[in-house]
Amino acid sequence: MAANHIVAAKSTAEKKCQNSDYGNTFLEGLNKMRFAQKHCDFVLEVDGELIKVHKVALEIASPYFAAMFETDMKEKKEGNVKLKDVSVNVVKTLVEYVYTGTITFTEDNVEELLITSDLFQIDWVKKECENFLESIMNSSNCFRIWRFADMPSCKSLRDVAHIYILTHFDDLFESEGLLLLAFEEIKELITDDHLLVRSEDNVYKTVLNWVKYDQNNRKVHLVELMSYIRLPLISLPFLRNNISTEPLLKEDLKCYKLLLDAAIYQLTPVNERKCVPGRVPSKKIPEFYNENFHVFVLGGDEPRDYFYPQPNRCKVYDFSRRELVSIANMNSRGSSSSAIALNGTIYSVGGKEPSRNLTTAERYDPINNRWNYIASMMCPRENFAICTHNDSIYAIGGRQDPTVERYSPAINKWEWGVRVPKYGDQYHAAALADNNIYCFVDNSWFCFDPREGRWHKSNDTTHKGYFNKLVSYDHTLFSIGERECKFLDVRVKRWKSMPPISKRRGFSAMVAADNIYVLGGTRDSEYETSVERYNIRNNEWTIVDSMEIVPRSAGVVVIDGCFNLN
Repeated sequence: MAANHIVAAKSTAEKKCQNSDYGNTFLEGLNKMRFAQKHCDFVLEVDGELIKVHKVALEIASPYFAAMFETDMKEKKEGNVKLKDVSVNVVKTLVEYVYTGTITFTEDNVEELLITSDLFQIDWVKKECENFLESIMNSSNCFRIWRFADMPSCKSLRDVAHIYILTHFDDLFESEGLLLLAFEEIKELITDDHLLVRSEDNVYKTVLNWVKYDQNNRKVHLVELMSYIRLPLISLPFLRNNISTEPLLKEDLKCYKLLLDAAIYQLTPVNERKCVPGRVPSKKIPEFYNENFHVFVLGGDEPRDYFYPQPNRCKVYDFSRRELVSIANMNSRGSSSSAIALNGTIYSVGGKEPSRNLTTAERYDPINNRWNYIASMMCPRENFAICTHNDSIYAIGGRQDPTVERYSPAINKWEWGVRVPKYGDQYHAAALADNNIYCFVDNSWFCFDPREGRWHKSNDTTHKGYFNKLVSYDHTLFSIGERECKFLDVRVKRWKSMPPISKRRGFSAMVAADNIYVLGGTRDSEYETSVERYNIRNNEWTIVDSMEIVPRSAGVVVIDGCFNLN
């Protein structure tokens, strides 16, 4: 019987390899051929200079040249193209990129590189040009970039520059770049609903500076530009001392009418302003107009503090991004410290420890993210009022203490001020309105006139204000409490009722972006996460946000504009 023979098939070894350096080696070889002018089959002529290249390299890198070589255009037949309105150095830089994949951007060449790469449809280079311009954007070049990018293919870059200008307008309205804008450009900026300014005063200054820069030719635009300013919201002292005395405006009847309406609006009590026809802002105000600010939340207590008390914690809430982040803790671990902002700097003053009240004071260094001690007060204080006036911080009263101290950052020193006529057991609150300091002491309230150097007790007993938060806006004090809310026009000196907030206690209140905000506290023993906003013009409260746990009885301070949270 014949044996069965099985022949196994031989297996073939296989391995696929990738030369990771092949692409670079290929480009290096092709570039050497370009330098040696080997097999170059096309010429770029720029300003009389001839740049020899390989058509295949241009066709791969640039759809512009690919389309040229795929048709019967004369350039393909003649083997050269004459490029106009481009720089020879920029074309050489792009050719270098085609052969090497690398390119160097500078402030001097990036704009021409962007235009030329856009022409040649080299998208990666164009995008990197835009990224570079965005990375170097600052107050000295933002207007130039904004105007340069005013073309359909650069919409995203122009949008970035536009947003930069709107959000940094307070630092830009006196810059030369703004003065050089055309009428339609200045109009586009000041009518944008997302324009962020600390005060409408700066929009007025912008218009006047721009007109006066070329008065003979620009005066014709004055009335229209003035109509875009929210004149009724300009501060009355600025309206009276600066705007109403401006010769350019006094000469024009239409401008004069705008000023008259604004003055009447300012003189109308806050709660009645919404009813005044024709005296509302001249442009649309979005719901979150000007919410480019940050709220520093200092101290207070949270639910977990029962086991791990942390009275020196600090957080920052970015209203524009709806973001709450932690920053460096304060040095002092005392509770019930008072928080205040002066000229953009955050201060925490006083407070208490279990066995004593504190004299300590410190300020926040945002660059290094740390708190530094400053001079201590002369008197230990807790449950005291704090406010600012004329570049100074006033610490007023405290439990069983009628004394007042004034801190000057310029000399880092506390000095005694004029004593309050009454000391309080439990409650002090203070706010600045019409250049005077108004202060609640338990159930009485007083006014301090710095020019006279003395306190005056109010005869109005219709509002006690006990344990209410006291804030100010324009000529008006607002007393925000759990049980009632009232406001006082200090020129009339009579408290009036306003809508109440939702039921909460231990909350914090502040004024920002022409509104009053209330956050934190507790409701029925539960920590409150909602943020309420009182629209001063519309005389109504609305819930605008819900955020992480905000400490109860925390100090809150508002800082306008941009702040780096990283």
